[in-house]
Amino acid sequence: MASRETLIFLKAFLRSPGRTGAIAPSSMALARAMVRGLSIGAGETVVEFGPGTGAFTGAIREVLAAPGSYVGFEINPEFVRLVQARFPDLLVVHDSAARAPEHLARLGRPTVRAIVCGLPFASLPPGTQDEVVGALDRLVLPGAEFRTFQYVHAFGLPTAVRFRRRMAALFGPHQRIATVWPNLPPAFVLRWAR
Repeated sequence: MASRETLIFLKAFLRSPGRTGAIAPSSMALARAMVRGLSIGAGETVVEFGPGTGAFTGAIREVLAAPGSYVGFEINPEFVRLVQARFPDLLVVHDSAARAPEHLARLGRPTVRAIVCGLPFASLPPGTQDEVVGALDRLVLPGAEFRTFQYVHAFGLPTAVRFRRRMAALFGPHQRIATVWPNLPPAFVLRWAR
């Protein structure tokens, strides 16, 4: 990751730690773990919640059948510009992940194969968590899956536990599909599916 992107990320964290949730972009090791085993075929859509500076976006780009299969949702306008500059062939919508179902319906892509998520659920307020989980309930249909990560040190925080309980009520228990130690900080990769 370029130092410019790391600096942009750190500035975003310092301005709004609850929204950014980390002091540095995710590592390539975490990005690879997030997409390992994903196969996005022609006509299928993969959605990214919170692309940030594009750490996961690059890994997602490698598993796409076509660039038109990707739609990202990012609330930080500086991150939107950065990801659009890095990946001009991918669509990044400047809006909350909670409004993804409406945007995808308007774009004619209501059926989603996978959602890869970089949102900091451990630092999101309960109302925001609930809005995003509501969007996931509408988007993760049978055959689809949702992947996110939680930092090892934050896994037991009440907000992180709350998020997993909300998800379990809708999708059943999570699968921990990877532990990524070479990340700052180390992280668990979690998966839910219908």
